[in-house]
Amino acid sequence: MLSKLNKKGLYNLVFGTYRTVDYFFSSLFPVRMPKPNENVEIDVVVPAVAKDTDTLPACIEGIRANVANKIGCIYLVAPRGQGLEETAKALDLTFVHEKDVLGYGPDDIEYVNGGYNRSGWIFQQMLKLSGNIGTKRYYLTVDADHIILRPHTFLDEGGRSVFYVSKEYYYPYYTSFKHLFGRFPYQRLSYVAHKMMFDKQRLALLKQCIEQRSGMRWDEAIINLLKSDETLSFSEFETYGNLFPKSEKTRISWREKTLCKTDGTSYDFDALRNTFSGKYLSVTLPYYKKVTTC
Repeated sequence: MLSKLNKKGLYNLVFGTYRTVDYFFSSLFPVRMPKPNENVEIDVVVPAVAKDTDTLPACIEGIRANVANKIGCIYLVAPRGQGLEETAKALDLTFVHEKDVLGYGPDDIEYVNGGYNRSGWIFQQMLKLSGNIGTKRYYLTVDADHIILRPHTFLDEGGRSVFYVSKEYYYPYYTSFKHLFGRFPYQRLSYVAHKMMFDKQRLALLKQCIEQRSGMRWDEAIINLLKSDETLSFSEFETYGNLFPKSEKTRISWREKTLCKTDGTSYDFDALRNTFSGKYLSVTLPYYKKVTTC
């Protein structure tokens, strides 16, 4: 029998290659953006920490310029004491202290995997899945290092949710899904795209399913599962996207470009749009991908 490590490598190779090919051919066709639903407002939630302050202004400008749906309120969810309250005020955002969302913060999780403290990583995912932020039924979450360059619809005129899909394949996301829901998900492409609109009614059903199977609160079940096995990982985007009914969603190739960051640089939205929007719908400037490591 294959060991967990070998199985992970084999699945990543086989399905990762399949997705790369599938994504390549699907990206050859022009993007046909659905018309937005004009009758429904959505909130926007952007989780952030201090390291995101260089990309956050461009991220917010991209949201305001290119989210085609009507926006109710944009919430910046962050810790206090890192200058992000002042940033929220300067960008005309509603600040939410991250510990007020679930009643705890990343320091309370104490999740270490492979020698790395991953508490903040899993905590941010719990924030996105919480459904406790904003007043609207639908809310869009956008990573603070992700800049939307061209118009995006997230709820179309027929009431279908629009998901942006990528070629990523990471086997541990799906084994965790199987532990939580009792089945292995099979999708042509990945829902990991640094942005996703959530429906609070659908989230309630997702959490109910986790709690019924695990016998504990949904977030505790996810965190405890990860702590129990270092080979497991979790993706809020893969979990929600794979559970969402096929008949109620539309999938679009995300057409994203990952860029290298430079320390001390502030990123201008117009400059990024002028440079990359001819080919891409969005760009991402992840903290781990600096010029010195590219």
